Amino acid sequence: MPPKRIILVVVFLVGSAWFLGSRYGASNPSEAAPEDNAIPVDRSVECRWAMGPIKIDGQADEPAWTNAQVLDKFVAYWAKRKPKTGTKARLLWDDKYLYFTAEMEDTDIYADIKERNGMTWTNDVFELFFKPHADRLAYYEFQVNPANTPLELYFPSRGSGGYQRFAPLTRLGMESAVKLDGTLNDYSDQDKGWTVEGRIPWTAFAAAGGKPKPGDKWRFSFCRYDYSATFDHPELSSTSPLSVSDFHRYEDFSELIFVGPKE
Repeated sequence: MPPKRIILVVVFLVGSAWFLGSRYGASNPSEAAPEDNAIPVDRSVECRWAMGPIKIDGQADEPAWTNAQVLDKFVAYWAKRKPKTGTKARLLWDDKYLYFTAEMEDTDIYADIKERNGMTWTNDVFELFFKPHADRLAYYEFQVNPANTPLELYFPSRGSGGYQRFAPLTRLGMESAVKLDGTLNDYSDQDKGWTVEGRIPWTAFAAAGGKPKPGDKWRFSFCRYDYSATFDHPELSSTSPLSVSDFHRYEDFSELIFVGPKE
């Protein structure tokens, strides 16, 4: 076939494919449904105003919590699968504090780290990451395990040094309480889960500008380690669509929008 005719045939085929794709929505990569589209994700989340007092007792039964957005899409996004145990978390805020709570399924509740700012991620643990400014390197990490052991860290940057450097330096004032539905550190029985409730004072975020204003947007991620005698490996999951199993990958964090009180 002469070269000109080959070119005409190729142009015709490409043009036909474009027409059919644009007509039926199959050729535009941004419109086509990728394989992992079935995996749920909350890319933007509201942190709503606490309409009433919250007692930090691990119960999360105050009326104020009913207004919070429920975050239950904890997924191993890097592996494109849901975890073996479920989690439901919520956030609220007011003039003084950022409040959090999480209800976690757990058949083998495990926590033997009792030292504040110890290596709590080697236990069952609930983790919170916050990055107040997209154009700055600083970010925060908070953790609580089922023994109610707290970990709170301020990182000026990911390249400034990790846990060993900043754990002895960080005092941010987080308060928390846990409630267990099962027995701690007894793998021979069948547990149901545990709940954590806590609050972080806005003074904790002083290095990054302090308390946000209504409408401000941060980056954030809730994460979890779940260890069990019945698992081959600990289960890791997060609310943000992490492309690799690195909880510090804030490039993939979801958006957190602070919603002010209703007038």
